[in-house]
Amino acid sequence: MAGELFEKRLLEFTRRGDIEKVKWLENIGKHILPSYVKRIQKKDKSVMQELILPKWVSWELLYDWACTQKIKEGKLCVLCDEYHKVGVEFNGKFICEYCFLKIKNWK
Repeated sequence: MAGELFEKRLLEFTRRGDIEKVKWLENIGKHILPSYVKRIQKKDKSVMQELILPKWVSWELLYDWACTQKIKEGKLCVLCDEYHKVGVEFNGKFICEYCFLKIKNWK
């Protein structure tokens, strides 16, 4: 099951008191761009050479983590707080089509 190796490793580092590794794993999403996550999910091992990763991060750990990630496509709607591909920009804010129509037809 996806995420098991990642969770085991995180738990292992927590038990050992290896705080630096725990912090790095908890913030792994900040270190790896979504485009790399997609490539990792497609089993593109060349990503390992392109990313600057600690030596203790294995391909298996990285792949296991990436399989738990959902790539959000589209923009974040300021009203419903969900990602949508279709909508309008209003005063620099994105409003999805559903929320826009809801407001437009509000009486």
